[in-house]
Amino acid sequence: MRELLLVRHGLVHNPEGASYGRLPGFHLSERGRREAATTAAFLAFLPPGKVYHSPLERTAETAAIVAAPHGAPLLADDRLIEDDGSEPPEEVAARMRSFWEDWVAYGTQRDFAVSHREPIRALLLHLAGMDVAECLRDLRHFPLETAGVYRVRLDGSTPRIEWLYEPRA
Repeated sequence: MRELLLVRHGLVHNPEGASYGRLPGFHLSERGRREAATTAAFLAFLPPGKVYHSPLERTAETAAIVAAPHGAPLLADDRLIEDDGSEPPEEVAARMRSFWEDWVAYGTQRDFAVSHREPIRALLLHLAGMDVAECLRDLRHFPLETAGVYRVRLDGSTPRIEWLYEPRA
């Protein structure tokens, strides 16, 4: 059985309350670093082969923290980037499906993917066979707090989704 752990980045430092989306320069806050550290401690006994992450700073920083106990390679992947606010849900889902298909073909026994709430939820909705466009804006489907983790286990060709962890930083 293989598994992909989907990790949302930690809380962002944003004292001005800006709508930052894909803008560069938004790093983890002190709380976000604590969240990532507690998530890393929880994941310490689940060593990944690789840690994929969105190219944005907050995800790269979270990925480095959760990968540190394992020395796993960090791999930036543009498909894991945040929804830019104008990207249709179907496009978010399509790029996440592309990531999933590549992971199924080339991933290791266990890998982590550090991304953002909407792309993670789009993938989970797709894997659950739900209508992504209809369900993506409804946070009742696969809620995900900062530095939270879902696990997708792949046994044969059937993915099984499991909520795994939410930090209390």
